Amino acid sequence: MKTKSLLMTALGALLALSACTTPDMAYSQAKSYYDMGRYADAVPLYLEAANGGVVDAQLALAKCYDFGRGVKSNPTEAVRWYKTAALAGNADAQDNLATCYATGYGVSKNLDLAFSWYKKAADQGNAFAYNNLGLCYRNGEGTPVNHEMASDCFRRAAELGNANGQYNLGRSYYHGLGVPLDQDQAREWISRAAAQGHQNAAAFMQDNNWQ
Repeated sequence: MKTKSLLMTALGALLALSACTTPDMAYSQAKSYYDMGRYADAVPLYLEAANGGVVDAQLALAKCYDFGRGVKSNPTEAVRWYKTAALAGNADAQDNLATCYATGYGVSKNLDLAFSWYKKAADQGNAFAYNNLGLCYRNGEGTPVNHEMASDCFRRAAELGNANGQYNLGRSYYHGLGVPLDQDQAREWISRAAAQGHQNAAAFMQDNNWQ
């Protein structure tokens, strides 16, 4: 009887602990598993937390489906969860969703929607989105070509430390697109990108003997 009583007590404690599990707790445990490389253990908990409305979990789950970590790569599911988090206001998710629309990954290609989502993310100060929005302005994707706006976006990304933004801003100065032609500024920004390991920036410096 004593053994049975102990088992019942343990079972009751386990059920109580399970009942106290919240979406935030599930996300925290999932992140711990993910950081340890235990992706397959992380995914079910990310899903639990994502369904519970934890936006960071929705973004994390989208990335798992995107990169095939702990689950088979599934572009459609990746887009689904990027969009869920994006609609909740997550800037990283908005930037990633925009890229899906820009490339037709997991969704029909739509440059107008890509531009719109990049702008939403950039308006929140997302450095990656600023650079991507600059590319939209530069290339006329989802919006008319506007080199001044492109350079302004590149500058915002560059000042936030984004290597792509630094490289693109440097290229703008080098060619005088949207900013005055200025080789010193071009070298300054491209060298910053190269210092972060940006391969195109490093190659550009070598081609121009800026080493």
